[in-house]
Amino acid sequence: PARPGAAAAALAAAARGDTVALEPGVHAGPLVVVTSLTLRGSGPGAIVDGGGRGSVVTIGVPGATVEDLEVRGSGRDVMNIDAGLRIIRCPGVTVRRLRARDVLYGIYVEHSDSLRLEDCDLAGRVDSRAVITGSASAMEGDGAGNGIHLWNCTGGQLSGNTVERFQDAIYMSFTNRTLIERNHLHGNGRYGLHTMYCQDNRLLSNRFTRNVAGCAIMFSNHLDVRDNDFVYNRGSRTYGLLLKDCSDGSFLGNRMIGNTIAVFMDNSNRNRFRGNLVENNGWGLFVFSSCAGNEFAGNDFVRNDYPVAIDMRYTSNRFDDGARGNYWDENPAYDLDSDGVSDVPYSPVGAFAFVSKQYPDLTVLAKSPAVVALGVAERVLPALRPSEALDRFPLLGPVAIAPSRLTIAGERPARRAWGAVAAFGALMACALLGLRRLRPAGTAS
Repeated sequence: PARPGAAAAALAAAARGDTVALEPGVHAGPLVVVTSLTLRGSGPGAIVDGGGRGSVVTIGVPGATVEDLEVRGSGRDVMNIDAGLRIIRCPGVTVRRLRARDVLYGIYVEHSDSLRLEDCDLAGRVDSRAVITGSASAMEGDGAGNGIHLWNCTGGQLSGNTVERFQDAIYMSFTNRTLIERNHLHGNGRYGLHTMYCQDNRLLSNRFTRNVAGCAIMFSNHLDVRDNDFVYNRGSRTYGLLLKDCSDGSFLGNRMIGNTIAVFMDNSNRNRFRGNLVENNGWGLFVFSSCAGNEFAGNDFVRNDYPVAIDMRYTSNRFDDGARGNYWDENPAYDLDSDGVSDVPYSPVGAFAFVSKQYPDLTVLAKSPAVVALGVAERVLPALRPSEALDRFPLLGPVAIAPSRLTIAGERPARRAWGAVAAFGALMACALLGLRRLRPAGTAS
C-alpha cells in the first residue's frame, strides 16, 4: 500500500494546473479535489480505496481531470449517494479511463455542464446472475445505485464506457443536449439507459444487452437515436426500447434483436422510424392508443412472434411514408410490375395479436392451428382485420441491414427448439399408446 495520507497531502499542496500522479498501489481515501488540476494514476494498479465510507473521490472545483485510476470501496448509503466519483456544481470536468469496483454509484454528477466521461469501466453491486435469470431486485439489501447518474446537466458527452451491475447503467434527469455514444451497457438490474425530462439528446452506436430492460426514455423529446443495438433484454415486462411521453424523435438504423418487446410506445407522438431491424422478438411494436402521428418506413420485421400489437381499431400512426413501406417476412407479397413494392397492402396487426394484447394469458395459444387458420381467414376476408393499420407499400425484401450483420458479435440468437418439440411429440405418442392399452376389454376403439 502507498504511504498513508500521501495522496491527500499531495492534493492539498498542489496548485492550479498541476498534475498529481498516484504511484501503483492502494491509496487511502476518501479524497477531495479542490484545485483545478489533473489527478492521474501513473501506471496500472493505482487504486484509491474508500474503505466503505462515503464517496471515494469527490471533485469540488470546475475544470478538473481524473484519468487512468481505479476507485473502489464506496459507502452504502443511498440517501447520501455514496459513489466512486462524485461531481457537484463543477462544469468542465473530464474523466478518462476510470475503473470503478465495489461502489454504490459509479459516477454521480449534478449541476455540472460540459462534462466528459470517456472509456470508463464501471461495475456495481447488483448480482449479475440474478439479472440474467430475471430475478434481480433493483433496490434489495442496502440498495443499488446507478452507474452514471446525471442530474440537471447540459452539453455533456459520454463515450466508450462499459457499465454493468448497477440499478440503471446510465440515469439522466433534466439533462439536455448530451451525446451518448459507443457505450456498452449490460447486465444491469433495471435499465441500460433511463431518462426523465431530458431534451435534445443523441444516442449513437450504443449497445444495450441483457438488462432487465434495455432503454427507458420518459418525458423526453427531440431525440436522435441511431445505430444502436438493443439485444436480448428479456423478462416478463422487458423492452428493448421503451418510449413513454416521448415525441418528435428520430430512430434510424437501430438493431432490436431477441427482446421480449422490441419497441413499446405510450403517449408518444410524431416519431420517425427508418432503417431499423426488428428481429426475433416476442412483439416487434407494442403501441398504445395514446400514440398518434408516428411513422414507420423502410424497416425490416423478421421472425417476430407478433410484428405489431395495438389496442385501437382506428389509428393515425402510419406504416409507410406514402411511397415506401416496410419489409414483413410473414407477408406473401406480390409484385407484378417488379418495382420492389408489393401490389397488395399488408395489415401487420393480426386479430390474435389484437386480442392477446388485451388478454396476455392468451399468448399460450400463439402459433396453434386455430390461430394459424385465423390468420389465413384474415388474408382472405379483409373485413376480419381488427385494425385499419395498414402498410400500403410493403417491400419485397429486407432493406434495413445486410444479412451478414444480423448476428451481433458475442451473442447467440435464439433458436427454435425443434429438439424439444420432437421430444414432446414422442412423449405424447407414448402416453396415447399407454391409454389405449389400459382401456377395459370390450370398449370401442
